[in-house]
Amino acid sequence: MDPYEVLGVGHRSAPTEIRRAYLALARQHHPDAQAGAGAADRARSEARMREINDAWALLSDPDRRRRYDLTVDPPSSAGSQAARTVPSPGWRPRHDDTAWMDDFEAWKHETDDLVPPDPPSVGRSTLTIFPVVLFGVSIATGCLAMVAQSRPLLAISFVGVALAALLFLLVPMLVMARRPGRGRTRS
Repeated sequence: MDPYEVLGVGHRSAPTEIRRAYLALARQHHPDAQAGAGAADRARSEARMREINDAWALLSDPDRRRRYDLTVDPPSSAGSQAARTVPSPGWRPRHDDTAWMDDFEAWKHETDDLVPPDPPSVGRSTLTIFPVVLFGVSIATGCLAMVAQSRPLLAISFVGVALAALLFLLVPMLVMARRPGRGRTRS
């Protein structure tokens, strides 16, 4: 089946138009969206989603799309090859670039999957830094105890490391318990 027909776009469609069509169809036919439907409807939805994903996999990759377009509409001669316009590889965001999402029409007004902002942090408190400092001092004390061959100092070092390990576990729980708004869930 023609991937352009599966997504409902034309052969000369821009990459953004193809992506928009893919996302709209994926939202409509994704099996998770059919949770309340019967087994037959879910099976049809899964089969349709496989077609949509296969079409997207082909048309979203500029090289694969170009090769597919050449097999569907091969050039008749070398002269017409130069005159024929091959779709450009299109724009692809860098892995760290999310600014393109702001001007994407299909996502512009959706808020379902937005994560609420973190509350403003005041900075690291002494409580969160204390286990790290205690661990470092205990290790330094242990090294000094080995050089000086002092068993009481070595015992103090072991107690300090054990206490630091315990605080590494307890301090995050204490910090989370003191955070405002805990226990609230998104609805």
